[in-house]
Order: sequence, then structure tokens, then C-alpha cells
Amino acid sequence: MKTIIALLIKQCKDSLRNLPSLMILIIYPAVAFVMIMAMKGEEGMDNVFVPMFAAMHCSFAPLVISSNILSEEKEKGTLRSLIMAGVSRVKVLISLSVFVLVSVLLTGSAFLLMKEFTVQTAASFAAAMLTGAAVSTLIGLCIGIYSKNVTAANGLAVPVGLVFALLPMLGQFNEGIAKIAKYTYSGQFREVFEGGEFTLNTTLVPAAYFVALSILLLVLFRRKGME
Repeated sequence: MKTIIALLIKQCKDSLRNLPSLMILIIYPAVAFVMIMAMKGEEGMDNVFVPMFAAMHCSFAPLVISSNILSEEKEKGTLRSLIMAGVSRVKVLISLSVFVLVSVLLTGSAFLLMKEFTVQTAASFAAAMLTGAAVSTLIGLCIGIYSKNVTAANGLAVPVGLVFALLPMLGQFNEGIAKIAKYTYSGQFREVFEGGEFTLNTTLVPAAYFVALSILLLVLFRRKGME
């Protein structure tokens, strides 16, 4: 536990010096707020923009940030040093994941102030944000450990993140894209962000992603973690 806390403290200090990462965490809540205020004369804009940008936030931000952090640790040799020093792979991944999840949840909580929520819908919103961010973090970690450096990781993470972030939104305008979006975790959680409840699909689809990505991450870490 002490090792995980030490790694978390280190990550916090490093991230406070990384302005681009901090910008990624606040960009979608900030854009949602600006859009709602700009169109405050129109009724129901909060019901449109909050679910849209919440889905983008929980799918794009943790994916890009986690891939950036892990690939940077790998490029600098810090990851290899930690493993050689006896720090387990699991502790490294847990500390990084906890940092990303807490950061995304803290910034994502701003959405709760932009729209009226009941206690039940707010709880569902937070659960969807946490679960979506967890799946996105796993994707980002897979990309980060697979990539040779930060540049390569960003080059892969950004387009992948945009796919998951934009599919639910584009599905509103195209029936074919909407069908594809239903098979993405971000598409499932968008329905929860709109005020819906967790259903069988919104549980099974993200769970399938989580299990598959967890296995993939462990395999990649064993093969690429010491490079």
C-alpha cells in the first residue's frame, strides 16, 4: 500500500508540471459549460450538451492521459527501473489507474452542476463516468505499453479516443453509426448520461471490454514492460 501511495504522490507531482494533460481533463466540461451558457435562451440545451460531452470526457480524457503517462515512464526508463527495483507490475498499473480515475471523476463532477439531477440519476451518472473512465484507462494503458515512445502513443491514442468519443454523438444523426455506437461502451453510457438507468446492455458491453482489455494489458506488459 505504501508503494502505491508513493507512486500516486510522484504521479501527482509530475502531472502538475504537465499542462497539456491538465487541459485534456478540463476541456470537455469547459466546452459544455460554454455551449450551455451561449445557448441559455434555448430550453433543454443542458439535456443535450451534458450527456454529449460527458460521454466524450469519460472516453477520451482517461484514454489519452493514461497512454501518455505510461509511455513517458517507459521512454524515460522509469518503468523498467521500478520493475527492476522490485515494484510489481500490478502496483504500477493500480497507482496510475487510480490517479487517472480520480482526476477524471473530479473534473467530470462539474457536469453535475450544469444540469438538474435527482439523487438516483446523479448516482447513475457518477457510476457511468467511473466505469467508462476505467475502460478508457485500460485502452490507454494498452496503447502506452505497446508504443515505443510518447509521440507514438499520442499518435495512436488520440484517433482511438476520438472514435469512442465521437461515435455516440454522430449516432444521433446517422442510423448506421447509431447501430455501431451501441457496441461501444461510450455509446452505452451516453444513454445513462441522458438520464437513463443501467440495463443489461449497459452492463454487459462495458464488462466485455473490461475483461478483454485487462487480459490484453497483462499480456502486453509481460512482453513490452521491460523494453
